[in-house]
Amino acid sequence: MYDISSPLLLSCKNGLDSHFRAPLSLDCSFTDGQLAGITACAEAYHLFCVPSLKIEDMEALFACKDGFCIRVNNVRHVTVMFDALLENRFIQYHWQSVLEKGKFLLCKNGKYFVSASNLSTALSAARRNPDSVFYGIQKAIKELEQ
Repeated sequence: MYDISSPLLLSCKNGLDSHFRAPLSLDCSFTDGQLAGITACAEAYHLFCVPSLKIEDMEALFACKDGFCIRVNNVRHVTVMFDALLENRFIQYHWQSVLEKGKFLLCKNGKYFVSASNLSTALSAARRNPDSVFYGIQKAIKELEQ
Protein backbone atom coordinates (compact mmCIF):
# COMPACT_ATOMS: atom_id res chain seq x y z
CA MET A 1 0.00 0.00 0.00
CA TYR A 2 1.38 3.39 -0.95
CA ASP A 3 0.92 6.50 1.12
CA ILE A 4 -1.15 8.77 -1.08
CA SER A 5 -1.68 11.35 1.65
CA SER A 6 1.79 12.79 1.05
CA PRO A 7 1.84 15.49 -1.63
CA LEU A 8 5.32 14.33 -2.64
CA LEU A 9 4.50 10.70 -3.37
CA LEU A 10 1.40 10.31 -5.48
CA SER A 11 -0.73 7.42 -6.56
CA CYS A 12 -1.35 8.01 -10.25
CA LYS A 13 -3.60 6.19 -12.64
CA ASN A 14 -1.94 5.79 -15.98
CA GLY A 15 -5.25 5.80 -17.83
CA LEU A 16 -4.59 2.57 -19.69
CA ASP A 17 -6.94 -0.34 -19.45
CA SER A 18 -4.81 -3.26 -18.32
CA HIS A 19 -6.97 -5.67 -20.31
CA PHE A 20 -5.75 -4.19 -23.60
CA ARG A 21 -2.00 -3.82 -23.05
CA ALA A 22 0.95 -5.99 -22.21
CA PRO A 23 2.27 -5.43 -18.70
CA LEU A 24 5.16 -3.00 -18.49
CA SER A 25 8.45 -4.38 -17.29
CA LEU A 26 12.04 -3.31 -16.81
CA ASP A 27 13.00 -7.00 -16.91
CA CYS A 28 14.88 -6.81 -13.65
CA SER A 29 15.31 -9.00 -10.63
CA PHE A 30 17.18 -7.60 -7.66
CA THR A 31 18.31 -9.28 -4.48
CA ASP A 32 17.20 -7.65 -1.25
CA GLY A 33 20.74 -6.32 -0.83
CA GLN A 34 20.83 -4.84 -4.33
CA LEU A 35 17.44 -3.18 -3.86
CA ALA A 36 18.62 -1.76 -0.53
CA GLY A 37 21.76 -0.46 -2.25
CA ILE A 38 19.77 1.18 -5.03
CA THR A 39 17.47 2.78 -2.47
CA ALA A 40 20.44 4.03 -0.44
CA CYS A 41 21.99 5.50 -3.59
CA ALA A 42 18.74 7.24 -4.58
CA GLU A 43 18.34 8.57 -1.04
CA ALA A 44 21.97 9.73 -0.75
CA TYR A 45 21.79 11.69 -4.00
CA HIS A 46 18.23 12.98 -3.39
CA LEU A 47 16.88 11.58 -6.65
CA PHE A 48 13.24 11.77 -5.60
CA CYS A 49 11.12 14.33 -3.77
CA VAL A 50 10.07 12.24 -0.81
CA PRO A 51 10.81 12.87 2.87
CA SER A 52 12.28 9.41 3.28
CA LEU A 53 12.67 7.04 0.36
CA LYS A 54 11.68 3.48 1.21
CA ILE A 55 12.70 0.19 -0.33
CA GLU A 56 9.01 -0.35 -1.08
CA ASP A 57 9.00 2.78 -3.25
CA MET A 58 11.88 1.51 -5.34
CA GLU A 59 10.41 -1.97 -5.43
CA ALA A 60 7.15 -0.54 -6.82
CA LEU A 61 9.05 1.52 -9.39
CA PHE A 62 11.14 -1.39 -10.64
CA ALA A 63 8.14 -3.73 -10.59
CA CYS A 64 6.22 -1.17 -12.70
CA LYS A 65 3.29 -1.29 -10.30
CA ASP A 66 0.18 0.04 -11.96
CA GLY A 67 -0.84 3.34 -10.41
CA PHE A 68 2.54 4.07 -8.84
CA CYS A 69 4.45 7.24 -9.57
CA ILE A 70 7.09 9.21 -7.75
CA ARG A 71 8.16 12.84 -8.05
CA VAL A 72 11.65 13.30 -9.48
CA ASN A 73 13.99 15.80 -7.83
CA ASN A 74 16.60 15.90 -10.64
CA VAL A 75 15.89 14.16 -13.95
CA ARG A 76 19.56 14.11 -14.95
CA HIS A 77 20.58 12.25 -11.84
CA VAL A 78 17.69 9.79 -12.13
CA THR A 79 18.73 9.02 -15.70
CA VAL A 80 22.31 8.46 -14.55
CA MET A 81 21.04 5.84 -12.09
CA PHE A 82 18.93 4.04 -14.70
CA ASP A 83 21.75 4.21 -17.25
CA ALA A 84 24.18 2.77 -14.72
CA LEU A 85 21.71 -0.03 -14.01
CA LEU A 86 21.57 -0.70 -17.76
CA GLU A 87 25.36 -0.62 -18.15
CA ASN A 88 25.69 -3.14 -15.33
CA ARG A 89 22.99 -5.34 -16.90
CA PHE A 90 20.44 -4.96 -14.11
CA ILE A 91 17.70 -3.63 -16.42
CA GLN A 92 16.92 -3.77 -20.13
CA TYR A 93 17.58 -1.12 -22.77
CA HIS A 94 13.94 -0.03 -23.10
CA TRP A 95 13.78 1.58 -19.62
CA GLN A 96 13.02 5.07 -20.98
CA SER A 97 9.93 3.99 -22.89
CA VAL A 98 8.71 1.85 -19.98
CA LEU A 99 8.99 4.77 -17.55
CA GLU A 100 7.13 7.02 -19.99
CA LYS A 101 4.36 4.56 -20.85
CA GLY A 102 3.74 3.71 -17.21
CA LYS A 103 3.81 7.36 -16.13
CA PHE A 104 5.96 6.33 -13.19
CA LEU A 105 8.00 9.55 -12.94
CA LEU A 106 6.41 12.89 -12.17
CA CYS A 107 8.41 16.06 -12.80
CA LYS A 108 9.59 18.11 -9.83
CA ASN A 109 6.86 20.73 -10.18
CA GLY A 110 4.20 18.01 -10.39
CA LYS A 111 2.64 19.39 -13.57
CA TYR A 112 3.54 16.62 -16.00
CA PHE A 113 4.98 13.14 -16.29
CA VAL A 114 8.57 12.71 -17.41
CA SER A 115 8.68 11.56 -21.03
CA ALA A 116 11.20 9.32 -22.77
CA SER A 117 12.38 12.41 -24.64
CA ASN A 118 12.97 14.21 -21.31
CA LEU A 119 14.95 11.21 -20.07
CA SER A 120 17.02 10.96 -23.24
CA THR A 121 17.83 14.68 -23.25
CA ALA A 122 18.74 14.63 -19.56
CA LEU A 123 21.00 11.60 -19.99
CA SER A 124 22.78 13.21 -22.94
CA ALA A 125 23.37 16.36 -20.89
CA ALA A 126 24.65 14.35 -17.91
CA ARG A 127 27.07 12.46 -20.15
CA ARG A 128 28.34 15.68 -21.77
CA ASN A 129 29.01 17.33 -18.40
CA PRO A 130 29.51 14.64 -15.75
CA ASP A 131 29.72 15.88 -12.18
CA SER A 132 30.55 14.31 -8.82
CA VAL A 133 26.98 13.03 -8.47
CA PHE A 134 27.26 11.34 -11.89
CA TYR A 135 30.40 9.47 -10.80
CA GLY A 136 29.03 8.74 -7.34
CA ILE A 137 25.87 7.13 -8.70
CA GLN A 138 27.85 5.10 -11.24
CA LYS A 139 30.18 3.86 -8.50
CA ALA A 140 27.30 2.96 -6.16
CA ILE A 141 25.52 0.96 -8.87
CA LYS A 142 28.76 -0.76 -9.96
CA GLU A 143 29.30 -1.89 -6.37
CA LEU A 144 25.95 -3.74 -6.42
CA GLU A 145 27.55 -6.47 -8.52
CA GLN A 146 29.95 -7.42 -5.73
